[in-house]
Amino acid sequence: MAYCKSCGAYIPDGQAVCLACGFDPASEKKPETSKPKTESSAAYQASENNEEMRRRLEEQRRRAREQNLQWADQEKRRREEQAAREAARKEQQEKARREAEAEYARRKAEQAAQQASQQSTQNEAPYGAAAGQGNKALAALSYLSILFLAPSIFAPQDKFARYHARQGMKLFIFGIVADLLAAMIGIGWVATLARLYLMYKGITNALNYRMEPLPYIGTIGDK
Repeated sequence: MAYCKSCGAYIPDGQAVCLACGFDPASEKKPETSKPKTESSAAYQASENNEEMRRRLEEQRRRAREQNLQWADQEKRRREEQAAREAARKEQQEKARREAEAEYARRKAEQAAQQASQQSTQNEAPYGAAAGQGNKALAALSYLSILFLAPSIFAPQDKFARYHARQGMKLFIFGIVADLLAAMIGIGWVATLARLYLMYKGITNALNYRMEPLPYIGTIGDK
């Protein structure tokens, strides 16, 4: 015997639906059977959503890692390039410094050589720039007869002029002796040529600031 679960009326054998209220036990089971399916579908959907979200988060993390690695690589290259430029700049500065020091040393050496040369020249013939062209002129005039006395009068402290004055005096004495010999043996033209040559040599030395003795007679009487 079966009774209706809804109204309690008797349900004859072979009947499933209550004749009094129309309750169908089969329809009551459908919601019960459909409910797990709905819950299962919702859980599956939630699981799918979670998986999709997980994949998206993983993709975002992967992209973030790639961007970080790319940024780190760019930063590394930038620092390496900056370090290379700094090294090149320092090397260029060091090279410029060495070149400047070498140029300074070269100029100092040239100045020292010039000063030594000027000092040596002044020691040999102290006429210099302060003496001007007057000493050179007096030295050249020393080879014109009695004018060898001019340096002793006008430039007694000038060794260069006095040196050529001594050479001019030797030439003057040589001219007197040559004239006497020429008058005795009749070779006046030879004495005249010799005197002109020695005069030309002495004047050239004086004008070129050279302290060189006259040929043959320049060293006579020197110790």
